Amino acid sequence: MHPNVDVKALLDELDGRPADALESETVEFKSWNLAPAARDPELRSLRETVVCLANQQGGLIVLGVADAKRTRREAIRGVGDVDILDLRRAIYDGTDPHVLVEIEEMNVPEGRVLAIRVPRGLPPHTTTEGIGKVRIGKDCKPLTGSQLTQLLARGGRRDLSAEIVPEIGVADLDLRQIDDLRRHLERSAGKSDLARLRTPELLENLELVSRHGVTLAAVLLLGSKDLLRRFVPQHEIIFAHFSTQTHYDARHDLRGPLLATLDRLEDLLQVHLQVTSAAASGFVQMELPDLTWTVAREAVLNAVVHRDYFFTESVHVELHPGRFEVTSPGGFIGGVRSDNVLRHPPVRRNVLLAETLQTLGLVERAGLGVDRIYLELLRMGKGMPRYHSDEAHVRLVVPTRTNAEFAGFVAAEAREGRDLELDDLILLRAAVDQGSLDRWSASGFLQLDEEEAAPRLSSLRKRGFLMAQGRGRGTSYRLARRLSDRLRGPAATNREMPLEDEAVRLRVQHVLRERGRLSNEEIRQLSGYDRRRVLALMRAFREEGLAELRGRGRGAHYVPGPELREED
Repeated sequence: MHPNVDVKALLDELDGRPADALESETVEFKSWNLAPAARDPELRSLRETVVCLANQQGGLIVLGVADAKRTRREAIRGVGDVDILDLRRAIYDGTDPHVLVEIEEMNVPEGRVLAIRVPRGLPPHTTTEGIGKVRIGKDCKPLTGSQLTQLLARGGRRDLSAEIVPEIGVADLDLRQIDDLRRHLERSAGKSDLARLRTPELLENLELVSRHGVTLAAVLLLGSKDLLRRFVPQHEIIFAHFSTQTHYDARHDLRGPLLATLDRLEDLLQVHLQVTSAAASGFVQMELPDLTWTVAREAVLNAVVHRDYFFTESVHVELHPGRFEVTSPGGFIGGVRSDNVLRHPPVRRNVLLAETLQTLGLVERAGLGVDRIYLELLRMGKGMPRYHSDEAHVRLVVPTRTNAEFAGFVAAEAREGRDLELDDLILLRAAVDQGSLDRWSASGFLQLDEEEAAPRLSSLRKRGFLMAQGRGRGTSYRLARRLSDRLRGPAATNREMPLEDEAVRLRVQHVLRERGRLSNEEIRQLSGYDRRRVLALMRAFREEGLAELRGRGRGAHYVPGPELREED
């Protein structure tokens, strides 16, 4: 991740060469004024140098060495008793987006020197005072408009998980985790040949290592706890189970390699999850857990794949009464927002890590796996997931309470060969929760524009799941009566249906059953409706199986449908 520069060797070269002659695009020497009054100006200058390097390739700042001195004794001035943790925090707090540096203390005969390693960031970085610089050759130049445009374009393609971690090799990785990786490959379709490769070839094929060294993704997946603590201390998943909305009765800080952490997290979840039994139809029983491991794993891995590893915060996984939450450091990137996350093309912050997890069969190739989470939840009778985001975090809230009737309905449709697609499930669940929909509200639930949402509503109406009220763009849609009674209950259905319209429906339904035949004119006389409203009413009857149309033209009439005949 940082340039692997031998600082002691650099200091040895100071005899006979000035410090500025040893500087490069990635190496900077800086003196440090020990006077208390100079501390704030020195910190501002140091932060400017940090963002300068972070906006290019990253680099090394050797603090405590003056320029233009011909001997080592003259050049090394030292930094006095500067506290490393305070300095690291001052740099982090004084840069935007934050830059997390590594600082190594070096005590040499001439004084105390600090080696500050700056990661290549996700530019553009500035100081919190709004000063932006970028490394051009050996100089830090002000960040101009054209340079800003270039940095923004380059930053969108930045993959921190592919960065080389200095000072470690393949031998430093955990053999047990490599064996576990092989087992995942053996279970993943078409990957068994890859699993049989020797370790160096296997890791090279997965691009986890290269001739330059071991990547951050390799350390996250295969590193020991000590290796992770040393090089990626921010890699941590904190699991908490809340017995009430504000009190947790179990907490586990998981800092191990990713595959082992997933196994541990699955075990912890299983301890606290409950199962609801539901009848799909007839004597068929369904077992519906609060949460499946498929949904939980997808949510957690999305958080890991898309988190910002420059932030020192952990991923938080929380199981509350009625909901499961996953919060990851770093906001959405590349135009993804909470209101378009279902439809936006995949934008991944840590591409190599994501691709490795895809190869292992652990995450969706599409990128975010949001559709997978939606589909699994709705089929189990859960509510829809909700995403919340700001500049520093993304939080996913997954409902865990079960609507057993909805789950049973979806399962029964599947058994009859009528598999409902994701958009169907979203709209039907929204109709259950909201009571009614129009093209505007459907647009929000589907994360599509109105012109794309309207045909999906119309399709559900034509298939008998929804009934329409009104005409044109103002049409509203409710669940068909038989489906509303099942999924929302007769009381809710009666309460939300206009009283006059319901009385008309019942009268027409009663007379049609008694007479066995009604014409359009007879229905107009019974209802007091005009021709348009009668057509809409009888279309709803046909969609609900209450009536069937016979004949054409003047001889057209309605007879009882299968649903009405079954009531006799």
